Amino acid sequence: MLGAIIIVSVLLSLFSTAVMCYISMATPIGPWIAPTLVLCGLLLFKLFAYRVNSAALALVTSAGSIGGIAATAIGFSYPALYFLDPTLFNAWMMKPIFFVSVVSLLTFIGGGLGIWIADWCEDKLLIKEELAFPIGQLVYKTIVAMSNHMRKAYELMVGFASTIVFCLLQDGVMRIPSVIPKSLTMINAMKVGFINIPTINLDLFPLVWAIGFVTGHVIALPLAVGAASRILFLDPLHKTSWFCHLTSMEFILAFCSGMILMGAMSSFIGLPKQLWRGIQKMRSNFAAGTTLKGNGISKNMLLEFGFFLILFVLFFSYFEFSLLAQCYMLLFTIICAYQIAVIAGRIGMALMGRYATFVMVPGMLLFGFNAVQLVLISTLVEMCGGVATDVLFGRKLALLAGIDRAVMKRYQYFGLIVSSLSIGFIFWLLVSHFQLGSDQLFAQKAQGRQLLVAVRQFDPYVLLIGMLFGFLLQKIRINPALVFGGLLMPINLVVGLVLGGLCTLCVSDKEAWYPLWSGVYAANSIWMLLQAMVA
Repeated sequence: MLGAIIIVSVLLSLFSTAVMCYISMATPIGPWIAPTLVLCGLLLFKLFAYRVNSAALALVTSAGSIGGIAATAIGFSYPALYFLDPTLFNAWMMKPIFFVSVVSLLTFIGGGLGIWIADWCEDKLLIKEELAFPIGQLVYKTIVAMSNHMRKAYELMVGFASTIVFCLLQDGVMRIPSVIPKSLTMINAMKVGFINIPTINLDLFPLVWAIGFVTGHVIALPLAVGAASRILFLDPLHKTSWFCHLTSMEFILAFCSGMILMGAMSSFIGLPKQLWRGIQKMRSNFAAGTTLKGNGISKNMLLEFGFFLILFVLFFSYFEFSLLAQCYMLLFTIICAYQIAVIAGRIGMALMGRYATFVMVPGMLLFGFNAVQLVLISTLVEMCGGVATDVLFGRKLALLAGIDRAVMKRYQYFGLIVSSLSIGFIFWLLVSHFQLGSDQLFAQKAQGRQLLVAVRQFDPYVLLIGMLFGFLLQKIRINPALVFGGLLMPINLVVGLVLGGLCTLCVSDKEAWYPLWSGVYAANSIWMLLQAMVA
């Protein structure tokens, strides 16, 4: 049984790393993959002809999910280097061993610090404060339900298999001809008064529909607002005599930079207070003890921290960070990762990008960081905070399932190692085959980070209009980050996500369809990865 658990853990880790590496760059969101891993793990155990064991299913799910959150952190932040300095990025791409090594080491260091932070605050957050950590509870409930019957796992397999067949018929392989078109035209280009409506296509892209369905109205409304705002407001405004001297791309990037700047300013208003509270709580951890036995920081924890600290110093010294800058990074990364975990423990969402910005921007002003250093900082904060949160979700699952904490920790470290060894190659493979900034790898989060860095280069009046627009969106409680995606993303990609979200209105129980659509987006992601490998 132990051998099967290890094999399934490896397979799920590779699976989640590959899928989320692609999804985090192809779409503006990073959904938690752990519930899908439960279903996949159940199927794999059946293939090994083993009787389903709830504890084994929990261990392989937690080990695999580390790869998903690590890939999300990389996909959200690391491509920003391409948008900031494409020449340097492409030069790194021409040296695959160096490129893969940098990504893998950054993942291992950031993830290792994330696990250490989770160990440090586990007792306070899980036992003393009894935070919910909803994803851990959701996974536990899914495991309990799946242990008794296979219906949901079969639904995932149906979605997976049908999508593979669809992709085969759409792309054609060997003697199988291409019989399904790539897209269908919904509206031809037309002019209505002073408004130019572009050609609107529906891409036959199952991954986009699946993500739209799973996220529902949360993503559909703001993306639709963004696309409509560009057609009805931004394009006509650009053609006025005030801004006609700017190119279309200069205008839209300046406007979006204003939105990003407003979001950053809003975040900075509340973050110092939150971080101060976090520092006070962290101090109480030292006073009251941080391990589950309440004996303070153990010798093993000090050794683990020392090991990752050495790697941290060696890695960032190579990229010419001063010791003072490294102290700044390490301190604020730990504080922000703790705060990310606290928030996720309450609402189930890891707000990684907001805290990465909080560490990156002051560092840019204090130390004059270059493009590479800014990208490494933001990726480190997202990696550390994301992994710490995911580990605590797994520890919550262990408490509910009665699994020994030490056993769960070993599998989480194992998942981090597998992910670190594979993530650099997967990322390089995807980027080398699919152009960053294209429909396949739009990398919206990374583009937003690039716009924040370059904000001083844009027209100040367009920047101000963008800030006012972002402020208005905040007041009416529409997510500006997703509206930003609707403004910049290709219209056909927005249409697919919105239609997928609207499909939830056609079913009475949305969650009953999750396994099927999880299989769809998993299959389409793997298909894209296979295309990159054979190209």
